[in-house]
Amino acid sequence: MSDKHINRLFEAITPNTEQKEKMLQNILVQSRNENKRRRELAPVKRWRPAILCAILIGCLTSTALAAAYMGLDEAFLKFLKPVNQEQAQYLSNGAYVINKQVENENGTLTIKQAIGDSNTTYILMDFTAPKGTVLNAEGYRFEFPHLTYDGAGRDKFWSSYEFQVLDDGNPNDNKISLVLSIGTDNSIAGKTVDFSVENLQAINPLTKNFETVIPGSWGTTLKLDFKDTSRLYQMDQDITLYGYKAVFKTISISPISMTLKVDSNYLEEINNFTLGLRQEDGEGAYLDHFPITINYKDGTSETTNLLTGSTIKDLMTGQMTTTKSFKNLINDKEIASVVFFDKEFPIKD
Repeated sequence: MSDKHINRLFEAITPNTEQKEKMLQNILVQSRNENKRRRELAPVKRWRPAILCAILIGCLTSTALAAAYMGLDEAFLKFLKPVNQEQAQYLSNGAYVINKQVENENGTLTIKQAIGDSNTTYILMDFTAPKGTVLNAEGYRFEFPHLTYDGAGRDKFWSSYEFQVLDDGNPNDNKISLVLSIGTDNSIAGKTVDFSVENLQAINPLTKNFETVIPGSWGTTLKLDFKDTSRLYQMDQDITLYGYKAVFKTISISPISMTLKVDSNYLEEINNFTLGLRQEDGEGAYLDHFPITINYKDGTSETTNLLTGSTIKDLMTGQMTTTKSFKNLINDKEIASVVFFDKEFPIKD
């Protein structure tokens, strides 16, 4: 999808004046109905200031909720590349506005929005370095991202992370936009987390290694109140992984990713077998040893030949969780079936 189409989508999902007026009108009608029920308790004139105050508070509250759930940042929209306007609206309704700034003498980190599903979370952020600094490297990342629960022990709960630099239209200034992709065992929608990053690193064009260009740490508490966009399908089907028996338990599908959960009494043997397989494609990308194919209703398909998510194997319990993402968003409403190893599984709404 081109930037021109994305700009049109962004305009389409932004509430217009008429929609805002309808929202206000609904609030006023609801307030009038409530007032009518209270007329016998007190004269209207006596309560008019309180009523107007309540209306104002209601307007502000509704506006805040609209800002939190109806707006999808344009940079996020261009990063996600929704397949159509319906999907853009769906994602926009699930996004959550954070807009928190953390700064020190080495720069300012602005955490803007979050969106996610059952096992993948995207966080959009900007980093602004001191004036006079030029951030124009091919790639950037923070060296030590940390994400911890607000529960007892505050243990880490992410299983993978990756930074991707976005094109902000001005490569030679002191600002960059990044998306942090986080893989987790379970959904973190609605969680309050401690979030921190350390040491901005840039990729060295000669060695292709990341090197620290701006030291420091930036941390804060975040409420990740995005809406989980995934749907869970119970499979409970026998399969064979590299000649070993297993059970395909569930698959969770959203536009962002899909997550498969598999149980096997032979998980250790499966793990040892995959360790003996070729690990890279020759260009530095890791091969996916547990690929899945999506078959769409229009006859097209796509397969995860390269590792684009994470795979967690618990050899003690025999449980494996593998999360997949694709080059573009998944057209989850148009999936006919998925193929996993030796079997095809219909996906029914």
